[in-house]
Amino acid sequence: MGNLRILGGAARGRNLKVPDSARPSPVRLRKALFDYLRGRYPARGRFLDLYAGSGAVGLEAASEGFEATLVESDRQAVRVLRENVRQLGLPARVVAAEVGEFLARAARAGEKYQVVFLDPPYDADLNAALEAVLEAGIVADGGRVILQHPKELTVPFGERRVYGSSAVTIMEV
Repeated sequence: MGNLRILGGAARGRNLKVPDSARPSPVRLRKALFDYLRGRYPARGRFLDLYAGSGAVGLEAASEGFEATLVESDRQAVRVLRENVRQLGLPARVVAAEVGEFLARAARAGEKYQVVFLDPPYDADLNAALEAVLEAGIVADGGRVILQHPKELTVPFGERRVYGSSAVTIMEV
């Protein structure tokens, strides 16, 4: 289990524990992502981190003032995420669920998020994962869906930004 640091906000500089199963988002990607979001969401709002893994992105969002929900199905990762939330004292909730189940429940409940970040396993069907989020109708008007993916993958719409071997595609809803 490695360590990772929160880059900004209330918990800046604090360490996160990282589960063995996680592939944390690169530091450069996280920094650029939150520089981008700070300018677009001064009032912050609700942030959903799907396939949360290490929680680096969702907990960064909570540190920056978003009301964050982190969804993860791996039991070890969920345990570590809950421990990180407790130790950091951030406004975040950890949901132990498969992403498809969570999206169905959130859609039925009428939940809306200003930002939905998803970083599925790179061997998954990333376009299908993105489609599931869009079909669930959980993104607030004017909200953004951000897909992290290998730089080799091209998503046919949205703004693409590359950071080393990873990229993000940002779509406004």
